[in-house]
Amino acid sequence: MNYLKNYNINDEQISNIEKAISNYEVNKDIFIYDPEKIMDILNLFLEIGVTNLYEIIIANPTMFCDTVASIRERIDKYPNKIELAKLLNEDAMNLSLVGLL
Repeated sequence: MNYLKNYNINDEQISNIEKAISNYEVNKDIFIYDPEKIMDILNLFLEIGVTNLYEIIIANPTMFCDTVASIRERIDKYPNKIELAKLLNEDAMNLSLVGLL
């Protein structure tokens, strides 16, 4: 999962993500064998200005089992992307605002 380092996620945080994946019983293979999908989803958040990607992953690693298109659709339904990014940067639990928590 070293590709996560491209998103300013360090080794300790990657270890914490691995623990969260286990705790949520998420199929770790998605993170290992489909990094393109994980990066596409993280890039969706970056596009709107979300910077706390580590917290986003930890808040709900199960969302990465969803499709990129479905996550994009949920984000796109929120009327104000700048406000959404601000709220997500303040607290990753605000993923609930777009049905991702």
